[in-house]
Amino acid sequence: MSSPFAYQATATDAVAERTYLRQVFAWMLLGLALTTGVAGYLAGTTNVTQYFLDHSGAFWILFIAQIGAVFALSFLITRISANTAALLFCIYAGLTGITFAILFEVYTTGSVVAAFGGATGVFGGMAAYGYVTKRDLSGLGGILFGALIGLIVASIVYAFVGGSAFNFIIGVFGVIIFAGLTAYDMQKIKKIGAQGVGDADTTQKLAIFGALALYLDFINLVISLLRIFGGSRN
Repeated sequence: MSSPFAYQATATDAVAERTYLRQVFAWMLLGLALTTGVAGYLAGTTNVTQYFLDHSGAFWILFIAQIGAVFALSFLITRISANTAALLFCIYAGLTGITFAILFEVYTTGSVVAAFGGATGVFGGMAAYGYVTKRDLSGLGGILFGALIGLIVASIVYAFVGGSAFNFIIGVFGVIIFAGLTAYDMQKIKKIGAQGVGDADTTQKLAIFGALALYLDFINLVISLLRIFGGSRN
């Protein structure tokens, strides 16, 4: 006969896991709302594309700032406070909104809506798979991150050489890679929640870090789908 204390511990762990997962998705949705809000406002009030064409250095500053925010969250998460982590996450989401304002101007509204819808479907399906599967996906981490580096290099090359076929191929591989990363990240987040995350400050920092991973997966799915199916306004 099982001990009632063991049952209570198991139930408590399950509640803690669900609470942690809710925090992760709450932060992710906040980030997406901030990105979309900034992008929509700028696209409706400013010619962002023309600004960056006139000030090419500003785009590289934006790119470096985005990378800096991600690296700061990734490598300093154990040293910074929860409030600092939240601030960095919101700054990154806002900066990404500037980038998305360009996409809103370049692609038709229908293409953007379809890309968000498609990304939601792919993300939801792969996140659900990562959560329920009994298969250990940790072995895929190295493969996926290696492929991600290759994708980043290819994207940089495309920025200089262009080519619609090249862009299409990058988009296809982007969907495959970020779909896989969604399942991988979701399983990792579930494991963290199941193991317990500690005090409130640590819980919030880990929730923000988990939200950042899923946020990056989602927005890159959107960008990849736009590469494949997006219709230009011109």
